[in-house]
Amino acid sequence: MENLPLDVALDILSRLPITALVRTKCVCRTWQALAQDPRLPIIYHARASTRDPCLILHYDSPIQNKLCFVSINGDNPDQDGSRVRRIDARVNSIMAEYQVVGSCNGLLCVSDALYFNPIIVCNPFTGSYLELAKATQHAQEELAFGFGCNSSTMEYKVVRIVFNFNTYRSLRDRGWPRKSDVEVLTVGIDHTWRYLGPVPWRLNPGASEALLNGSLHWVTMRYKNNPGPRLRIMSFDLAEEDFGEIGLPDCGSLSVCNFHLVVLRGCLSAVHCLDDKGMEIWIMKEYKVRESWSKDYIIGTYLPASLRENARPHLEMLKKSGLGRGSSQVVCDWKNGEILLEYANGALVSYNPENEELKDLVIFDPPKWFCSIVHVESLFLVEAILGIGA
Repeated sequence: MENLPLDVALDILSRLPITALVRTKCVCRTWQALAQDPRLPIIYHARASTRDPCLILHYDSPIQNKLCFVSINGDNPDQDGSRVRRIDARVNSIMAEYQVVGSCNGLLCVSDALYFNPIIVCNPFTGSYLELAKATQHAQEELAFGFGCNSSTMEYKVVRIVFNFNTYRSLRDRGWPRKSDVEVLTVGIDHTWRYLGPVPWRLNPGASEALLNGSLHWVTMRYKNNPGPRLRIMSFDLAEEDFGEIGLPDCGSLSVCNFHLVVLRGCLSAVHCLDDKGMEIWIMKEYKVRESWSKDYIIGTYLPASLRENARPHLEMLKKSGLGRGSSQVVCDWKNGEILLEYANGALVSYNPENEELKDLVIFDPPKWFCSIVHVESLFLVEAILGIGA
């Protein structure tokens, strides 16, 4: 390696799996210097943007939550790259039980599972992290939250939507809050949470389901006795810091249990699960134009091999742990056009729209139960991405 031109050596390193690349620092001083070259993260990021993203697997072990990841190549999903690898993200030294708020541009945002405090923004592969200012806690509150980037200013923001049952409860509402309080923190800039005021919605508790065009998206239920559709899609513009509503596709009876959002082909997409009849995938071809919804895919029922021995997986365990959102969901699409599906116990399946073939993906050493997060691998330190001093 010492005899190679520096540009060639960096090009070779940029092609390595990220865990192998991180370990090269331990080989010798020469390799450590190469791995710490400031140009390598830039080269690696450019190459990673041409590949399919990896999946971070968040799972609950007996004592604490853990993270691992798997890189699945859509063009060759059976290669050895589908082996699960552990991540030492240093999150566990700060909190034992946590939930993933979101992933954006190589950064992962996680929060304490019970009180949403503390909140950490980290690069799980480099181990660098930033702990954010703590938010105010209230008794008997539920939270919707999101993490994303305002592409015009490259500012990263965390959003909290708080429903405080004690404050807004009444006998008429039977415990349903009639408004939600919105708070925002700009990572690396704000030292306290900024209160944006109340909004007349109660978003479905949990993380935002889709980040697209600088906006976070949630599925929410309207309040009782309010006019309009029972289910709604709400968006939060990270630049303007305001909410908007996106018209639903015309796909029949919907509930938060059989409907979720995902980004496919660079468009906001809605998945309508039909119980024993498979699922429909609707794609919004023109953002925020309700008439542009198109039912592009119908995926029939399928039972992955890992579920055939036990056709009734422990869905209640998934719901209680917060590590699952139903019996099946669409995760992402690959650059070759195939779509990745995740079933109840973490079984991953690829769907080929051209021939409508469903194929089990073999993953070596997976955790028993997990929730998958689409993530872009990066070597940048958190401070470098956020543009703040180390």
